[in-house]
Amino acid sequence: MRNFLVVILYSSSFLLSAESNVEDCQLLGSLCTLQRSFEVADKELNEVYKNIMNRINSGDLSDSSLVDSAELKQSLLSSQRSWLQFKKSNCDAFYVLQSGGSQRNEARLECEIEMTKERTNYLTTWY
Repeated sequence: MRNFLVVILYSSSFLLSAESNVEDCQLLGSLCTLQRSFEVADKELNEVYKNIMNRINSGDLSDSSLVDSAELKQSLLSSQRSWLQFKKSNCDAFYVLQSGGSQRNEARLECEIEMTKERTNYLTTWY
């Protein structure tokens, strides 16, 4: 569990390390805007995930007589790891699909933004 959170936080901190502004971005204009949008979406997802884990730890999320919190945490951890791999594979495939065009980098970021927002909505709705 801790290892997974460290990986998530490390990957997020890598993206957010510069606390980039659009003005500071070294990418082309539209890529800077998309990168910032991804950073915001990723930060929100990490906050939602952390909040859910905190609620599980405190017993606020489930009826402890019906659901084992350790099992719930492990299940959520496993699903998040699988989702991260799926998002990477899916957006990689989308990038290849767009590889003949000049907008493939934008397409990959748009894929990552959309999937991250969808995951955030899913976690918020179900947990």
